[in-house]
Amino acid sequence: MENRHVVIIPIEIDEEKESSYLDAWQEAANVMAAQPGFVRTHMFRTIVPGSKFHLVNVAEWESTAHWEEAMNVCPMLGQQIAVAHASNYEAIRTVLPAPRQDLEPADGHAPASLSPAEARRRVLDGDLTLVDVREDDEWAARHPAGAVHVALSTFPDSLPGLPDGPLAFMCRTGARSVRAGAQALRAGRSAVYSVAGGLRAWEAAGLPVALPERVGPLSDDDRAEAAARED
Repeated sequence: MENRHVVIIPIEIDEEKESSYLDAWQEAANVMAAQPGFVRTHMFRTIVPGSKFHLVNVAEWESTAHWEEAMNVCPMLGQQIAVAHASNYEAIRTVLPAPRQDLEPADGHAPASLSPAEARRRVLDGDLTLVDVREDDEWAARHPAGAVHVALSTFPDSLPGLPDGPLAFMCRTGARSVRAGAQALRAGRSAVYSVAGGLRAWEAAGLPVALPERVGPLSDDDRAEAAARED
């Protein structure tokens, strides 16, 4: 979160008004998610009995300027911005950036962007094949539920073996999946997507992951190697 602007908003509210308040907050958050510079926002509920602030909203922006500009579009519902220690709260809602591209298949050599939630819905509906293009060790550590695995390093030779129909490629953060989608488009596939934000965004949205047996946790070297693959 280096150089990013974080807004912490404690909210004093009666419990019986929480549901209606969250509905209003969700509408505002959806507007904010479409604004330039939006990173993510969370709503937390206290787990400490008698806490003055029943809810706390934490929003992250790429810069203060982005946040200030967004305030001209969607005021923060009269919330008071303050600093609060959020370790005693549990996350109950998350909003991710709105997709920056249309959800229809791309015409050129760049795949269209698909949100993790939409990708999951279409997988469950049988309308799309989710393809994890990370390497074998990354797949073994964890992967999105319902996905098939075809490492990007095996492209384009592995492309003919993928199922017919729409394809949504996923990696760790979204960079490799765009490259995989571009190769699929050049190979003649037409309904091709890249899952925005990759596995990070998938997990942040609370979507299921498969956790095969593993001897131990990922080391720092493992994480660094995975990050380097996105470059």
